[in-house]
Amino acid sequence: MSIKDIVCKFNYEISKFAKRKSEFCNCPGRDFSRNRKQNFESVIRSILSLNGGSLTNELLKIHQFSPDSPSASAFIQQRAKLSENAFPYLFQELNSTFDRDCRYDGYRLIAVDGSHIHVPNNPEDKDSFVQSRADEHFHNEFHLNAFWDIMQGTFLDAVVQKYRNQNEDRALIEMLERSSPADMILVCDRGYEAYNNIAHIQQADHKYVMRIKEQGSFGIADGLELPDKDEFDMYTELSLTRKGSFEIKTLAKRYKNKYRWLPSHVHFDYLPPSKKNESAVFFILKFRILRIKIKENQYEMLLTNLPSDKFPPHKLKEIYSMRWGIETSFRELKYAIGLTSFHARKPDFIKQEIYARLLLYNYCELITTHVIKQMKNNDKTKQVNFTIAIYICREYLRNKRNLSPPDVINLIEKHVLPVRPGRKDPRKVKPQASVSFLYRVA
Repeated sequence: MSIKDIVCKFNYEISKFAKRKSEFCNCPGRDFSRNRKQNFESVIRSILSLNGGSLTNELLKIHQFSPDSPSASAFIQQRAKLSENAFPYLFQELNSTFDRDCRYDGYRLIAVDGSHIHVPNNPEDKDSFVQSRADEHFHNEFHLNAFWDIMQGTFLDAVVQKYRNQNEDRALIEMLERSSPADMILVCDRGYEAYNNIAHIQQADHKYVMRIKEQGSFGIADGLELPDKDEFDMYTELSLTRKGSFEIKTLAKRYKNKYRWLPSHVHFDYLPPSKKNESAVFFILKFRILRIKIKENQYEMLLTNLPSDKFPPHKLKEIYSMRWGIETSFRELKYAIGLTSFHARKPDFIKQEIYARLLLYNYCELITTHVIKQMKNNDKTKQVNFTIAIYICREYLRNKRNLSPPDVINLIEKHVLPVRPGRKDPRKVKPQASVSFLYRVA
């Protein structure tokens, strides 16, 4: 698919979506019923094109400094008419349209993770309000949970939660319920280590590779009898039950790799509460648990339900290492796409912009991937500068008259970076505040 085809298809899907505007308005039949310059489709495209400047400046750029450019106030009144499911629906529709179904050994690799998003200060939004100490300056925070296609490099699904209501386990289950029945391997970090999550993945008939805590860290491995070796690979069928009788607890102590008693405070959706006069109900989890060497004197424990004949330890190590792409995608989403520069304080408007940034990221990734395949010199020592590529793709989305597909290709090819194999840098975790409305660049 060429860049022209990508853009034509992208525009066609937005126009098709606009024809169903009555389904995505807060007041169907009244909202967007009059013939205005800022109609339903124009508002959607404007939100998709917003960058890091002030709202007034961004609207002027989007409308090419036309005297008829809408004011910030007029634009806000129009975007307030969009229902909260408008952008999530468009996000899902465009994903299904541009799905390339890229696979690894017959499976789709899906990284699962979440990231905090600092949003403009709004003390009235109590659910996103954060103030750990009385002397600490408050801020507001949302949490983005995402499925990221490792081989395709795009976001497949997302759940946006507020700080005080965030629950990555609940978000994972919600995205699982929406996922297609196609062969899928979920690649999860230690934050998703829980019997309930594994059971939901198993019941959805998906595969998974999950990093878990070492023994002694109060994780799943703690209750198992594992080989006294640096590296091992073993299969386990663990019968879980709520029944806390003497007989069950004795079995759990004697056969640690076969039985596990779950107390009432441990959340698990597939077992009913234990009743005194009823027999024990079991749920069986089937998995492999591995300990593999990462580098000298460093090991990691993995949990998976992939067969050992097709996926030996070295392949699982490779699959898990590919999960790091979702971390870099969150960084690009925030700092290259502009997920720290919002243009509203209202929670509904913030969610609009989060989904719009996810859409824009996928759009830019599709174009950049095409350019990489078409690069004239095909130099393996060079890579595309994705930050510059995003800027070019956004301008092409805003103004196709002054940019042609060959121009886009040439501009992206012109801005490349050297590939540095084996380069390492310690991860610097530092919260990034949202950019204040008063300090936006022109």
